[in-house]
Amino acid sequence: MKIDWLKITEHFYFIRKNLADTCWHLLDSFYIRVYLIIALLLNILNWVFVYYICSIVSQNLVILHYNVNFGVNLIGDISKIYTIPIIGLFFILLNLLLIINIYKENKFVIHLLLISSIVVNLTLLMSAIALYLINFR
Repeated sequence: MKIDWLKITEHFYFIRKNLADTCWHLLDSFYIRVYLIIALLLNILNWVFVYYICSIVSQNLVILHYNVNFGVNLIGDISKIYTIPIIGLFFILLNLLLIINIYKENKFVIHLLLISSIVVNLTLLMSAIALYLINFR
């Protein structure tokens, strides 16, 4: 079986070009830029806050989950706190991939996906603040 590397590279070139054109077309929309800036700023704030929590911890173990009914549910390594901003970044990227696939069909769904990215990152920021308050106050 002979592999035609020229066709494979040409195929990847066209995929990359179409993806780049789609991304630039999406970023031309003002509301998409505003939503993305807000979601990314919340995610950056989440990264900074989690880094701050990790920098002031004196031990290797922290409380990762607290339940009002049962108290402390989960104690773990300090590096597991970084899953909070990673989840937020994952939601932003996942929603962007979904938007790239549907951007010509339905504008309302684009608004919903971008607002959900903002809500998820805001919720994750509140959970990081709750972890700070549980561990240090």
